[in-house]
Amino acid sequence: MWPLNSSNIAFIIGGLGIFLFGLYTFSEYLKDVAGNQLKSVLNFATKSPWIGLLSGALLAAVVQSSSVVTVVALAFVNSGLLTFEQSLGLIFGANIGTTITAQIIAFNITEWGFYLIPIGLIVIFIAKRRKPKAIGYSVISFGFLLMGLYLMKSGLKPLRSFDPFIQTMASFGESPLRGIAASSIFTGIVQSSSATTSLVVTMAQDGLIHLKSAIPLILGANIGTTVTAALAAIGANRNAKRVALSHFIFNLTGVIVIYFFIANGMYEELVVKATDLFTGGNYSIERLVANSHTVFNVAWSLFWCWQVKVFTKLIKVLIPGETKDFVSKSHLDNRLIATPSIALDACRKELSRMASIGITMIESQVETILKKKPFKEAKEVWELEKVVNEINRGMIIYLKNMYTINLTELESKMVMNYMHVSSDLERWGDHATNLFEVAEHMFENQTHLAEGNVENLEILFQLVHKNLKVATEILSKSQESFSQSDLDEIYRKSRIREKEVDRLSEEIKENNVRIYIKSNSNEINIDNAVVVNDIIINLERVADHSYNIIKYFTVPPEKDKFLAH
Repeated sequence: MWPLNSSNIAFIIGGLGIFLFGLYTFSEYLKDVAGNQLKSVLNFATKSPWIGLLSGALLAAVVQSSSVVTVVALAFVNSGLLTFEQSLGLIFGANIGTTITAQIIAFNITEWGFYLIPIGLIVIFIAKRRKPKAIGYSVISFGFLLMGLYLMKSGLKPLRSFDPFIQTMASFGESPLRGIAASSIFTGIVQSSSATTSLVVTMAQDGLIHLKSAIPLILGANIGTTVTAALAAIGANRNAKRVALSHFIFNLTGVIVIYFFIANGMYEELVVKATDLFTGGNYSIERLVANSHTVFNVAWSLFWCWQVKVFTKLIKVLIPGETKDFVSKSHLDNRLIATPSIALDACRKELSRMASIGITMIESQVETILKKKPFKEAKEVWELEKVVNEINRGMIIYLKNMYTINLTELESKMVMNYMHVSSDLERWGDHATNLFEVAEHMFENQTHLAEGNVENLEILFQLVHKNLKVATEILSKSQESFSQSDLDEIYRKSRIREKEVDRLSEEIKENNVRIYIKSNSNEINIDNAVVVNDIIINLERVADHSYNIIKYFTVPPEKDKFLAH
């Protein structure tokens, strides 16, 4: 006879729902508490794979989820703020940190959840500011997490004496592959390894499962949890997809390797001996189950962190191809500010990095509009835009700090000059995203440019591109690389091109109107005419900002012509 009544089922299903809700909201509120400090942690974590390992473990332990850390790392890689290689240490460490959930549950503190919820409510009612309130919500969320486990444990109690259930659990010990598969599927559905491992530990506490059967379930959860990162990687760039694949390969290969030790009982014996060593023989079955999770993840993370270069090559073989990598260490160092001449040189290098990203963004969008590259490749503009904005923000703060120290008149003008240049470069990125929206509109509406417009826009872009290249080249070299006569000539030619851009833009606009008026609606419609106008406006603005940059570096400072826009 089936041992579970409606109340038991309600406790199990409701408890699982409350647990997942608590787990999700706990992570979200902790991220709110961390705020911008999360990025600082990730930046610190990129210094080496070993620091990344420790940082990832700490972060995952705090937010109770390796998936959260992996998805955050994936988002940073996708936005260009971290490289794929820099993310690996975090991923390895996250798998260690997530084992803390099972360890907490092994202490048998699930009933504490009922006390944490009112404590969290009191904090929310008393707190006046956002962060203290977020802490209160975090406490409530953790309370829900524990309460959900308590309810599941209560609902599962009747299964202790139900032979079919006991036999099924025992079969996982005899056939580990079945346990790994079942656990992987369940974890993939609920998208949380913490949910699975916590449930297994809870079952062990209640005498429903033995260590031999629990280990395959624990290891299967490591595979199933990779579903979250895989979903987050949909539509992301190549490097972000590599992050998701790394999470999967890390866990899958670990389970494959350790499977042979499970089959002959060696891993079970290792867990018992390791637990005995640290506890002096005073341990429970739930502690063994929790430790089986920790031992696996610690050992496998340490191994791959040691062999991180091999792991990187493996992932790049599985997802081949080159990705333009604009993520590099910032040239800005606050220690240089005491020596303004060196600090200004660092600023110029940083502006050069920003310009190289900006020109790539614009080139990509124009090529997409002119049908020289597929639309799907144009989407990277949003990732690069975040990088440009980040560089611009750092540059403005750095230059502001420089302005507070004793500078010569020339140095002060250069600081102001660089602020204007950084702003102009940031506008390159803005107009590139505007051009992407034009490309997107053309792609979705199957808009095709008239042949005459295509030719004219190509000529216009060649002129704009020339000044883009000149501005980029000036930034990539030191001021001493140019004589004043060279700068005068660069300025003269750029000014001529700028005037030609304005003239040609007006000519194309007039020609665009004529094409629209003379053509019947089947050949060209108003949508086509508006698209051409939007392209011209954005290219004109890009040309203006490029000319501004050239002007700032070619007009002698002593002539006091460091003009604003």
